[in-house]
Amino acid sequence: MRRRVCLWGGAAALILLCVSRPVVAQDFSDDVMETPSAGITAWCSASNGERGEFYLTAPRTLHSASPAVVGSLSGHFAQTVNARFGTHLIMSAPHCRVFRNAAASEAARAALVTRASKDALRIRDPGIF
Repeated sequence: MRRRVCLWGGAAALILLCVSRPVVAQDFSDDVMETPSAGITAWCSASNGERGEFYLTAPRTLHSASPAVVGSLSGHFAQTVNARFGTHLIMSAPHCRVFRNAAASEAARAALVTRASKDALRIRDPGIF
């Protein structure tokens, strides 16, 4: 008898699944869907002590701070620096820093520029990547 109840429950769920309408993006709540977060800022940097150079990008706004997005940005940064300056940055290394607001991003970036200047590194901008 117990098995019959389980089968009926499974059959009812299958029928309900077949009869229901297709799921669309509007059916999900905002906490499930990944929505763009305002204010997420990132910039990337790397140093080359042998050449006396410090590579630093301008801050840019991101739509997500997920590890995949930041990792992809770091890879593109490394690829661009390698191509434009003839270096060999590791493409899977974490070159980019992510901040929740622009003020924190600018403060950290300014501190990094100060440190690079003290180390007598020439700051280079790889441009758009």
